[in-house]
Amino acid sequence: MKKEKQKTDKKTLKIILKSFFYLIILVLVAFSIANIQIKREDDIANLFGIGFLSVQSDSMEGNQSNSFNQGDLVFVRLLDDQSRANLKIGDIVTFFDLSIREFNTHRIVDLDFNQQLMITKGDKAPVNDIPMSLEYAKAIHIGTLPSAGKVINFMQSPTGFALLVILPVLLILFYEGIGLVRNIMALNREKYEEELKSQISEQARLTELEKEQIRKQVLEELKAKKE
Repeated sequence: MKKEKQKTDKKTLKIILKSFFYLIILVLVAFSIANIQIKREDDIANLFGIGFLSVQSDSMEGNQSNSFNQGDLVFVRLLDDQSRANLKIGDIVTFFDLSIREFNTHRIVDLDFNQQLMITKGDKAPVNDIPMSLEYAKAIHIGTLPSAGKVINFMQSPTGFALLVILPVLLILFYEGIGLVRNIMALNREKYEEELKSQISEQARLTELEKEQIRKQVLEELKAKKE
C-alpha cells in the first residue's frame, strides 16, 4: 500500500512539473510572438489584437469600477479607425505619450470628433492631459489583473528571468534527464533479463537433449548385453 502511494505521489509530482514546464514554454512563446510584432517604440506588444501593459505609475488610482493601481497588469484591445470612431467619454485608452516617450493609459474626459481631438486624465491626476489627436489612441482598456504587473516587471529583469524562467527550465530538464537515464537503465536491465532467461532456457533444453542421448545410449548398451 505504501509503495503504491509513493508511486502515485511520484506520478503526480511528475505531472505537476511537466505542466509547469509547458506553462513556462507557453508564456515564453506568447511573449516572443508579442514582441516580434513590435516594429516601432510606439507599438504595443499583442496577441491577436489583445495587448498587455504593466502599470508603472499611480495616476489611475481611484474609486471608479475600472480604476487600477501601480503594479497591476492591464489588458487592452488595439484600435483601428472604425473603433476609434466609437470611443466615448469615460473610456480608458492607451496612447504613446511623446513627453515621456512611453505608453500612458488614462481616461477620456472630453471628445471632439469634428476636430478629431480627445482630452484624457488620470483618475488620480489633478489636471487634464494636453489635448491630442484621436489617432494617438492606440488601444482601449478591457481588463485588469491586480499586482500581476509586478511579476512581469520582475520577470523582465535579469534576476527575475533567471529565477522564474531559466532556473525552473533547468530543474525540469535535469529531472527529465534523470528520468531518461532511469528509463534507459530499466530497458537495459529488461534486455539483460530477457537474454539471461533465454540462455537459461537454451541451457535447460540442451541439458534435456543430453539426458535423452545418455538414456538412449544406456538403453542401447543394455540391449547389446542381452544379445
